[in-house]
Parts: sequence; structure tokens; C-alpha cells
Amino acid sequence: IVTSRNSADLDQVVASIREGGGVADAIPAHVGKTDDVEALLRELAKRSLDVDVLVNNAAISPVVDGSFSDTSVDLWQKIMDVNLRGPFLLTRRIGAAMAERGAGSIVNISSTGASRTSPLIGAYCISKRGLNTLTEVFAKELGAKGVRVNTLTCGLVETAMGDWTIKNDAAYQFCLNMTPLARHAQPCEIARAALFLASDAAGFVTGTNLAVDGGSGI
Repeated sequence: IVTSRNSADLDQVVASIREGGGVADAIPAHVGKTDDVEALLRELAKRSLDVDVLVNNAAISPVVDGSFSDTSVDLWQKIMDVNLRGPFLLTRRIGAAMAERGAGSIVNISSTGASRTSPLIGAYCISKRGLNTLTEVFAKELGAKGVRVNTLTCGLVETAMGDWTIKNDAAYQFCLNMTPLARHAQPCEIARAALFLASDAAGFVTGTNLAVDGGSGI
């Protein structure tokens, strides 16, 4: 099951998965809105779908034109709703259901911005630092019940969110200078790491922060 606000994007992802021989369906939802999350959970229950793996990947990272102090309260709240409130809403409900069944894996997609902050995306950085802590809290709470919760920290990735940096020569060169592999990541490289954390291969891994950042955290 894939979910996001944009139905057109979801349809494209579902089609790609099906073309590859997988089974997929889309349920549109805005994870920063409680009503949407509840509707998503009701739809899963209606289809009798137990969630074995939850990947909290939705995020926004608008660049503030000015200083961090120029971040409006509305923008701050929007970022926190999607990047932090959404994962909390989903994890507390789906994590509880996993705990009842005695198994499950939750992967929170974070960013190097959580530790390498920038005033241009200050609220985003703060939300990701919060997400890292959310991982640790839920890992301690759910671990004895068979549920693993981990963080995947990404460097620069070729996505819609990463386009601003990749297409900005100065910003991109700055990133490359800090990255030993001297390139940005492809989405599939993040997906493989998420698959590891989701799978039994990481059966004794919880509360950890796996960096897939080309070495930029060194």
C-alpha cells in the first residue's frame, strides 16, 4: 500500500510496482492531518490488511527566503505536521497493532539535516531531529513486544525534494565537497537500505540510525 496526497503520483508508483510483478494499491491520504490518517487506517481495516512494515517517508522541506526567524508560524506548523506529527500518528496506531501480533518493523526516513543544520531549512532540520528521537522512544516502548523501529538517515537524493540543491551549482558543490563518494544518491539506494531494516536480515536491529549519506557524516 502506498499513500500520499497526490493521487496521480500514487497511480504512477502503483503501476510501476505492478509492471515489476509486485502487488500494490494506493490509498490517498495527507499524513499530517489526523482525519486523513484515521481514514487511511479505517480503509486498511476494511480490507483486512495487517501492516507488517511501515515506512514513514512523507516529508516537505521548503526553503525560507530570509533568516530562520522569518519562518512563519503557518509554515512551521505545516512542516511539523507532515514530517513529525504524521509519523507519530501512524506509528502509535500501527505500532500498537504490530505489538498485539508480536512482530513488525517501522522505518523512519530522516536526513543529515537533523545533525547538519541550515537556517534556510531550519524547521525541516528540527523536524528530522525530532523524528530521530521519535524512533528511539518507540524502539524502547515496542521492542519487548517484537516491534523494531529504526531510522534511515539520507544524504542528498535525486528526488523532487533534492532537485533544488542538485540544480543549484553552489549548493550542490558544497554537498559534494562534504561527501567522500562525491555524488548524490539514487532513490533505489535508499530503498535497498530501507528494505534491509524492514527485513528479517535486521532482526536484531532496533533503535538505530543507519546513515546512507555517501560518507558525509564522517
